[in-house]
Amino acid sequence: MNKGLMAVGALAIAGASAAIGWYGVKLLVEPDAQAGAEPAVTPTEDAAATIPVTFDAQHIESEAAGLFTPPACGEEWSSPAQPANGVVPEVSVTNDATGATANVSFVTTEEQALAFLAQEGQIIVTRDGVVVTPDWGSEFVPEYRVASPEGPSTSSSTIEFSGASLCDVAAELSAMWDDFDWENATDEEIAARQAQAEAFENDNRDLPAGEYKVYAWTPVILGNSAAAARALIEEGFTDLAYLQYTAGYSPLADSAEIEQYCEESPTPDGSTELLCDVPQDVLATLLQRDVPEHYVIEATPAVAISEAATFTIE
Repeated sequence: MNKGLMAVGALAIAGASAAIGWYGVKLLVEPDAQAGAEPAVTPTEDAAATIPVTFDAQHIESEAAGLFTPPACGEEWSSPAQPANGVVPEVSVTNDATGATANVSFVTTEEQALAFLAQEGQIIVTRDGVVVTPDWGSEFVPEYRVASPEGPSTSSSTIEFSGASLCDVAAELSAMWDDFDWENATDEEIAARQAQAEAFENDNRDLPAGEYKVYAWTPVILGNSAAAARALIEEGFTDLAYLQYTAGYSPLADSAEIEQYCEESPTPDGSTELLCDVPQDVLATLLQRDVPEHYVIEATPAVAISEAATFTIE
């Protein structure tokens, strides 16, 4: 079971009932993030020909596995821009002395809009050529995207970081908790350690001086998986990767096949929410669709890397 998806899925359930999307502590996805430009229709000789496909999160995760290992904290690293399967990430950065915000979008080198699966919010940050990427950790969570040849997609992800979140500084913050005995600590001891951590963050919130380069990267997956995602998005599905936990708030809500995997759970405010844990094989069956053959663009999964966005802190 994907623990990252479980954690985010639980929050996505709350978000579904409150009409609020949430994708992580530092990752904010724009409201129209799953829309973008519509992929162009390119019919084959037999426009009526279809092919059965499904959205299987476990299979997609295996497609992305091992494609790229981000450089470790402290390594010297740089990279030229690297398109993949006709997709190019683009990153822009705004900054001040206390932090920076990176905005990531996509364009395509193809002549028409291209639907694909990507991972949002993946960046590499270097300072004077040495990796200082915030160590937030991430499991692959496929997101449906459409890249246009006319310019960056309207959908984008926003990643914020400060001096205290950079890996060479955050390691010191993390060390404050390494020997902390949560099981036996008193409320006063917990509050004192939290105050110590907050003071450290405040003292180190400014970005250290140096030349920063920010790169965006993502797996780019086409083929049957992207075709299935396109068809499901067109039906009104959203947040496909979280359906294992949010199926009760999706177009699958009335499906008898998921009833045994969902149950009402009380919330702190006295209401209830529907919690699900639908097996992936059950979902894969429910999400199977016959799609036009031209939806399927055969390509080997690959990793795309953006040109670096550069800024300097004096």
